[in-house]
Amino acid sequence: MNFTKFLTVFGLSLACLPAMAQYEGTRVYDRIGHGQDSITTLGNIVAYKDSYKAQDYVGAYTPWKAVLTAAPCAEVSTYAYGAAILANVLVKEQDMAKKKSYFNELMNLYDTRLKNLDALNSFTRPASRATKGDILARKAFDYAYYGAGVADGYSQDKAYKMLREGIDLINKDGAKEVPGFVLDKFFELSYQQYAADSTGFREQFLTDYLESREACEKMLSLANEATDSVAAKKIVAQYDPTLQHIETLFAQSKAANREQLIAIFGPKIEENKTNLAYLKSALTLLAMNDCDDTDIYFKAAEYAYNIEPSFESAIGTAQKYYKEGKVAESVQYYDKALELCPTDQTKAAIALRIANAVAKSGDSSKAFSYLDKAVSYSSAISGKANLVRAQIMASNKKFSEAVSYCTKAAQEDVSISGSANRLKERILEVQRKNAEYERANAEYKAQKAAQEKEENFWKAGAGAN
Repeated sequence: MNFTKFLTVFGLSLACLPAMAQYEGTRVYDRIGHGQDSITTLGNIVAYKDSYKAQDYVGAYTPWKAVLTAAPCAEVSTYAYGAAILANVLVKEQDMAKKKSYFNELMNLYDTRLKNLDALNSFTRPASRATKGDILARKAFDYAYYGAGVADGYSQDKAYKMLREGIDLINKDGAKEVPGFVLDKFFELSYQQYAADSTGFREQFLTDYLESREACEKMLSLANEATDSVAAKKIVAQYDPTLQHIETLFAQSKAANREQLIAIFGPKIEENKTNLAYLKSALTLLAMNDCDDTDIYFKAAEYAYNIEPSFESAIGTAQKYYKEGKVAESVQYYDKALELCPTDQTKAAIALRIANAVAKSGDSSKAFSYLDKAVSYSSAISGKANLVRAQIMASNKKFSEAVSYCTKAAQEDVSISGSANRLKERILEVQRKNAEYERANAEYKAQKAAQEKEENFWKAGAGAN
C-alpha cells in the first residue's frame, strides 16, 4: 500500500471511531477485524468506493466482495453499494452463466443483510434503521426487475407475491413508507396478473389499486408539510409519476367496468352485510368508479349505516335520496356525513368528496357550495378544491375558467401540481382542437354560402332568359 493510500485508510479509521462510539451495539473493531485485517478491510472499502465513484463497477466488485465476506457488518452502506454494483455488472454481462451468478449474489446479498439486520441496526441512527419489510421489498423489486430471463424458475406470480409480502410488512411496521419505485413495480405486476386472469384476479387487482393509489396520495399530501420546497419537490418527483402510471394502467385494464363491478359486488354485499370493514371498502371502490348511483352502492350504504353510522354510509344514503329526487333528505344526510367527521381536517376532505358526488349529478352550484365549505374547514385544502372546480368547469365546457382553476390549484398545493398541470394540458388541447374545428366549420359555411349564392345567381339568370 502506498503512503497516500495508507493515510486515506488511516484517516478513515480515525473518522469511523468517534462516529461509531455514539451508538450502542457492535464495536467498530468487532466489525472490521483487528490489526492487519482491519487495515485490509478499510483499504478495500476505500478501493471499491473510489471505483464506484468512477463508475468502474467491475473494478469495484472484487474489493467490495472482500469487504462483504470478511466484514459483513462493517458498514450498512456495504449493502446499498453492493446492490448497485451487482445490478450494474449483471446488466452489462453478456455471458448468461456469469449473469445468473451475479443475480444469485444479488438475491443472497439481501438475505445476508436480513441475517445481520439486528447487528447492523445496533450502530445505526433510529430514523435510518431498516426493517425486514424494507429489505424484502427491495429484494422483491430487484427480483422482478432483473430476474426475468435470468433467474432459474422466475415467474411473474412469484415476483408479485414477494412484493406483496414486503409491502405488507412495511405497512404493518408503520415506521416507514413504501418507496415510489416499489409501488410502481408492484402495481405493474398486479396489472399483469390481472391481464392473465381477469376473472380470478379482479377483486385482488381492485384492492391493489386502492392501496397503491392511497399510498401515493398519502405521500403526496406530505409534500405540503415538507420543511422546504426542495424536499417537497423530491416527494412529488417520486410519487406523482408513480400515481400517474398506476392510474394509466388501471384505466387500460377496464377492471372498473360498471356492469362487471355490479356483478361482482352484488352477491358479496349480501354475503358481507354485517361486515362493516368490507362494506366501507366496497363503498369507497364503487364511489371511485362511478357506481355511486347504483342499487348495490345504496344497499351497501344502508347496511353500513345500520351497523354504525359513518360519513361513508351517510354519503351513500344521501346519494340514494338525491337519485329519488328527495333533495331535502339528501342534504340532511350530506350534512350528517360532515357531523360524523371527528376533525375539521376530515370534514374538509369529506366536504370535498361530497362536492365530487354532487357534481356528478350535474348540480354545479351545490357542488361549489360544498367546495366553499371544505375550504372553510381547512384552508390547506384550497388547492384540491380548485382542482375539483376546474374539473366541473371543464365538464361544463367553460374551458378558460377551468384553466384558471388548474393554475391556482398547482400554485396552492404542490402535492397535486402534477395532476393539475396534466388536466390543464388536456383542457388546452381540447380548446385548441375546438378552435381548429370552429375555424374549419366557419370556412366550410363561408364556402357553402358562396357556392349557394353563385348557384342562385345562375338560376336567377337562367330563369330570366
